Amino acid sequence: MKVAIIGGGYAGFNLAHLLDPHVDVTLIEAREAFVHNVAAIRAIVEPGLLEKIVIPYDQLLKRGRVIRGRAVSIDRDRVNLADGSGIEADEMIIATGSRYAAPFKPQGDNAIEQAQTLRDTARQVAAASQIIIVGAGAVGVELAGEIKAKYPDKSVALVSEQARLFPMYPANLHAKLLKRLSALKVALHLGQKASGLARTDMPHVGETTLADGTRLAGLIIPAIGARIADSPAHDLPHIDRKPNGQIGVDRWLRPSSLPNVFAIGDLAATGEGMTVVATLRQTPWLAKTLRKMAGGKDIESLPAYAPWKTAPILLPLGPKKGASVLPVGQGLVVGDGLTSAIKGKDLFIPRYRKEFGRS
Repeated sequence: MKVAIIGGGYAGFNLAHLLDPHVDVTLIEAREAFVHNVAAIRAIVEPGLLEKIVIPYDQLLKRGRVIRGRAVSIDRDRVNLADGSGIEADEMIIATGSRYAAPFKPQGDNAIEQAQTLRDTARQVAAASQIIIVGAGAVGVELAGEIKAKYPDKSVALVSEQARLFPMYPANLHAKLLKRLSALKVALHLGQKASGLARTDMPHVGETTLADGTRLAGLIIPAIGARIADSPAHDLPHIDRKPNGQIGVDRWLRPSSLPNVFAIGDLAATGEGMTVVATLRQTPWLAKTLRKMAGGKDIESLPAYAPWKTAPILLPLGPKKGASVLPVGQGLVVGDGLTSAIKGKDLFIPRYRKEFGRS
């Protein structure tokens, strides 16, 4: 079986890594290196981490290959690239992911440029006395914690239109985060829309006025949310495109009338949210399914994908503090110890470096 995977982010590279010993894998990725964005938040206060979290693809696969290129369309048995070439495949997986404001994800096809953007942001944060983070999703909350853990004397404000942090999760998560952020002396402005922002795509020095009239000035860091990346999946026949750009999938993560095309990661509207943790359930399932198909099984005779009942979320506030929801029952809310042990201490850096063939 020949498998082509479009996109070398968390979902794409992990699936390629899992399949590499078993089938003929081609990973198509526009960038020369993977950027471990989960750790990019801490790299803003510890730029030395950049040497560990920008990882070339050249040692990811032992049997398969990584092609640097941008996929532009998909036929029944071929992925077409922007340079006019194509990759023939029996099964094709689209994992084109999402975009985010700088510096948290690459803005173009050069991972080294993102590393430089992270260094520039690190210098801005180190020099700023007042920092305003607009957006209190996972990126905004974690960034507030990382800055205060490194620079406890800096003034950090966290602004959110929502009155409650992570309202889709148990209320105890909000309570635990509120307690910890308050102890770190993060100024919380919840239920407040920020207006007058000069830009929302990158950090900048400026000011904003909140809905209640409060004026905040300083280094403004937008963390407003992920946006689905443009993808050849959006041109597939008979897709169900959601308002946010995600694509509906069937029980086997197929998004269109082409039976040999799958969608995973942020692109797939599985109801699990756009998080790295969601991919940790999707990629093992799809790898196992494709291996059985390579052995002659019909896909619809195999178990369908079962999304997380409660998708976990891990929210470190620096290396030692934080709160998380684990996928136990309706969601088990835990605090500093488990959050640090699972994610906060090393941000999965050793795991991903090992998967990419680095020590």
